[in-house]
This record gives sequence, structure tokens and C-alpha cells, in this order.
Amino acid sequence: MKKTLFIVLGVVVVVVLIALNIRSGGGRKETVDVAEVERRDVEQKVTASGGIQPRRRVNVSASAMGKVTKVGVVEGQRVEVGDFLVQIDPAPYQSAVDQTSAIARAAEAKLELEKASLAKTVVDYERAIEMHNGGYLSEDQLRDAKVSVDISKAKVKSARETLAQYRASMNKARHDLSQVRIMAEMAGVITALNVEEGESAIMGTLNNPGTVLLTIADLSEMEAEVRVDETEVVLVVPGQLARVRLDAFPDTSFAGRVSEVGNSAVRSQIGLGQQSVDFKVVVTITDEIPGIRPGLSASVDIVVAEASDVLTVPIQCLTVRDESTLGTSRRSARDDDAEKDSADTGGAELGGRRGMEGVLIADDGAATFRRVDVGIAGERYFEIKSGVSEGEKVVSGPFRALNDLRDGDPIKVRKDKGKRRK
Repeated sequence: MKKTLFIVLGVVVVVVLIALNIRSGGGRKETVDVAEVERRDVEQKVTASGGIQPRRRVNVSASAMGKVTKVGVVEGQRVEVGDFLVQIDPAPYQSAVDQTSAIARAAEAKLELEKASLAKTVVDYERAIEMHNGGYLSEDQLRDAKVSVDISKAKVKSARETLAQYRASMNKARHDLSQVRIMAEMAGVITALNVEEGESAIMGTLNNPGTVLLTIADLSEMEAEVRVDETEVVLVVPGQLARVRLDAFPDTSFAGRVSEVGNSAVRSQIGLGQQSVDFKVVVTITDEIPGIRPGLSASVDIVVAEASDVLTVPIQCLTVRDESTLGTSRRSARDDDAEKDSADTGGAELGGRRGMEGVLIADDGAATFRRVDVGIAGERYFEIKSGVSEGEKVVSGPFRALNDLRDGDPIKVRKDKGKRRK
């Protein structure tokens, strides 16, 4: 009987100890890392990638059709305004000039002939008037002389218009001939040479572009053309500062400024039934880059917001909690004030519910959830507008602890991680 009683009492003691252990968390303290709330300067950036292009470039196309007989430049060569670039076979165009010139000269001779004929009919008409006045010519004969003058005037006018037509054709033929010798119309570098001697050049039409013979670019002004995601482009406006990094120059970056923000979406297929929506953003590079070439890959960091000397915490310190999971035993007036201050933000999404953004304050060996009002986000730190004070310690890791710790849970600060970072 006594043995049975002892067994029952032992079981009761074990059950009570297990319950107490579960209730108190087994007396275990979660080992955590902490960081100090400090004042810093924070920059929020939008990062995008793309390529480098000259701000001003000209595609030189063929204005005359024919075989290329001479190329006077090579790719990478610098040219000045008026320098010779490409020669197209001038023979058919010279022939057209000669032909239209001959026709124009014939028209000139025809005009002179009609002028002489007009002068003769005028003299005949004047003599007819005298003879009519003397009674030697009838009224009909005088009228015929006048008609002859009118006909001669019309012939002169027709010959003059014909001459003008032929002269216009001659001028066009001369213009076409001038187009076979292509000269540089801007100073720059030959960044693309698409034609060789012996190839045929084709003129462009309304619906079909002509042959692009070469491209001249002014490399003194370069731009980074990048694509920014639709969720971030709303933060980008012309005039914002940027840093441009080139794969060809991995150890440095170059200053720039946003000069253009596109209004038309650029859609790209990223998967089955999925599209990415981006917008073109152009950043003008203000630094000089020796040896730069169009088409180099680039990534751009655009500063879209700045805050100086503000309270900050490391990004990993921010966590989201459902209000129903928070204990009330350790909540203070500071928590209530922070919750009231950040009510306008509405918190963050948490499993379909609205959660509260906050940090875990390491205080008196326990983790206390404190709701905060978050400002801009830098690369490593969040700006905290309200909810914490400078110098307070917040839990910064490990991730499992940030995710699992509840308000009031006991913690142990890891010694080597709790030091303040400069």
C-alpha cells in the first residue's frame, strides 16, 4: 500500500515539474545578438542595371544607291566635321548630271529662239498698225498680226517654264551626285562600321530603312540607360543623384544624375504567363571615364531619399508581430505611445492580417516587443522615427530568435556580439 502511495506521489511530482517547466519555458534563455540604436545618415537607393550609350550619336545612312567604291575610316577612328567617310560609285549620277545639263542647254536655246520669234511678230504687228492706219491693211489682217504676237508670247512663256523644269532636274541630279561622297556632319568616334568596299548601299524609303553605313558617337557625354521595376520607378525623378558602376571598371564608380524617366512601360516575358513591367530611366554620367565604349554593362544606384543624423537600427532587427500573440505583462506606456504614433501606417501584412512592425528590446534579461514607426530604408539600416531611444539595445539575431521570441521571453546576450559597432 505504501509502495503504491509513493509511486502515485512520484508521478504527481513529475507531472507538476513538467507543467512548471513548460509554463516557464524550462528556464531556458534564448541566446541572442544585440545592436545599439544609433544616429546615422541613411540613404535609400533604387538599383537597376542596363548599358552605356552616348548621349549624342548619328547613324549615317546611304542617301544614294550604288556600290561602295571607297571607305575612308576605320572603326574606333576619331573624325571631325567635314572629314571624308565613304564614297559610292559616282558614274551613274555623273551621267544623269551630264544628261540633264544637255537638256537644260537645249531648253535655253529654245527659249532664245522663241524670244527672237516674239520680237519679229512685235515688229510685224507695229508695221501692220501703220499700214492699217494708211488704209493698206484690212481690220482682219491687223487682227491676225495681233494674234501672232500673243502666240509668240505664249511660246516664250512655255519655253521659259520648260527651261525651269529642266534646270530643277539638273539641280537634283547634281545634288544626288554630291550625296555619293559622304562627309562627317559631327565630330566624334566611329563606333560602328557596317560596310566594306564593293558592297552595295541601299537608300531608305518611307517603309524601309536604308543601309546604315556607320555610326558616329560623341563619347564625351555618356548615359546609362537602365530599366527600373514598376514598384520603384515611382520614387525616381529627374535630377536625383546616382552612382554608376561598370563591369569594365569593377573597382570604382562614377557620379551621375537622373536626366530622364520613361512614361511607357517595357514588358518582358519572365515565365509561363508572367511578365515583368519596367520603365526606362536614363542617368547622365557627369564624371569622365577614359576608355569608355558604348554598350558596356552598367548598374546604377539612384539616391531617392536621404536622412541625416537620425535614429537607426540594422535592417535585420525589424520584425512583424500579430497583436494577438503579444503578451501584456511587460507592455509599458512607451509601447502604447509608439503604437499610437504609428497607427497611421497600418502595420504590415502578416498571414493575411495586419501585423505590427517593431523591434525586440533587450532589457533586464528579457525581450520586449516595441512597436516602431519606420522611415526610409538604407542598404543596412532602417530609419526609426519613433518607438525607441538612442542607446537602447535591440535584438539583431539570430533569425530564428527574431522569428520565435515572444514579448517577455527570457534572453541571454551573446558577449562577443553585444559590443557596440563603430
